[in-house]
Amino acid sequence: MRLNDGAFVAARDGRLVVGHVDRPFELWQADAGVLVLLAEIARGTPAGELARALAPEATGRAEVSAPGAAAVSAALARLRQAHVVTDAPRPALRDANIEIARAVSATPDLHADAEFMRAARACEDLTLTSAAARYALWTAVRHIVSAQVPGAVVECGVWRGGSMLLTALALKDMGVTDRDLYLYDTFGWDWDKPGEHDGFAGTAPAQPGPGPGSCPAPDGEPCGQPAGGMTDGVSAAEVHRRITAAGYPAGRIHCVPGLVQDTLPDRAPATIALLRLDTDQYDSTRHELRELYPRVAPGGVVLVDDYGKLSGATRATDEYLAGLDRPVLLHRIDTQGRIFVKPAER
Repeated sequence: MRLNDGAFVAARDGRLVVGHVDRPFELWQADAGVLVLLAEIARGTPAGELARALAPEATGRAEVSAPGAAAVSAALARLRQAHVVTDAPRPALRDANIEIARAVSATPDLHADAEFMRAARACEDLTLTSAAARYALWTAVRHIVSAQVPGAVVECGVWRGGSMLLTALALKDMGVTDRDLYLYDTFGWDWDKPGEHDGFAGTAPAQPGPGPGSCPAPDGEPCGQPAGGMTDGVSAAEVHRRITAAGYPAGRIHCVPGLVQDTLPDRAPATIALLRLDTDQYDSTRHELRELYPRVAPGGVVLVDDYGKLSGATRATDEYLAGLDRPVLLHRIDTQGRIFVKPAER
C-alpha cells in the first residue's frame, strides 16, 4: 500500500480536502488525523500496523486522538475509493499541476445535481475531461432533448468512451433511448501525422514529422500522442460494451473505426443534434467541421474539447467559423474547451 501518483491535499473554504486528480468528484474533507494517517502510509507503515503507529505515545502528538482499528479501516477504504492510496500504483492520467485547482474549485455546486454526480462517477477513468466540461456535456444533452432538436449525437475522438457513456446516461435520465450515437475514432490509438499548425497553444508550431510525438509539448510530452495511461488503445467493441452495459440500446450505438478523414462524410448521420469534437489536430478538426457542421440542426450544440489548449483544434475552429454566414458565440467551458449553439437559419 502506498500513496497514489496524483493524490493531493488542498485547502478549500478554510478546510482541508484530500483527493486525486483523476477523481474530481471524490474529494474528501480531511482532519489532522487523516493527515497523520497519510504521513504514516508515505513512510511505508503496513496497513495492519497503522492504528498502533497513530497512537499518541507513538507519534508524540497528544493533540491528535488515537483512532481505533475500525476507524483506520474505514478511513483506508475511503482513501482507496478516492484513489489517494492504492496497492497497484499507476501514472496519473492528468497533470497534477494543472488539475488540482480545477478539482478543488469546480465541483461544489455540481453536487446539487444528484443524477449528474452518479453519471459522472460512472465515467471516472474513461475520460480526461474536467468536471466543468462533463457538466457542459450533460446540460447540452438535456438541452437538445428539452428543445426537441432532431438528430443524432456525434463524437469524433472517443478514447475510452467516457463522454459518450455520460451522454447515454443523460439521455436515459430523461427517458430517451431512441437517439443514435455515432462514435468516430481509430480505436487503436493510431494518430495521423501532426501538421504545421499543430502543437500546444502559445508554443512554436509543430514541424511535420514521421508520426506521433514529432512536436514536443512544454512539459515534455509529445503533442501527437500523450504519455502515461492515455497511450492505451481501447477497441470499438469494448467501448460499445461499456455503453450498452449502462442500459442504452445496442442498435443505437454506432462505432466507426478509422481516421475521420477516411470515414466522413460517407458514414455520417444525415442530421446531428449534438456534435463533440476531440481529435486535437488541425486537419482532422477542420475536416469534421466542414463535413459535419452543415448537418447540425438549428438549435443543435457543438463542443470543441481542445480549443484554447491545442493550436490545431483552435485554429481549425476559428477558420471555419469565420467563414459562416451566421456568427456564433463561443462560450468558454474551462481552461480549455468551447461550446456554442447553432443559430437558426435566416
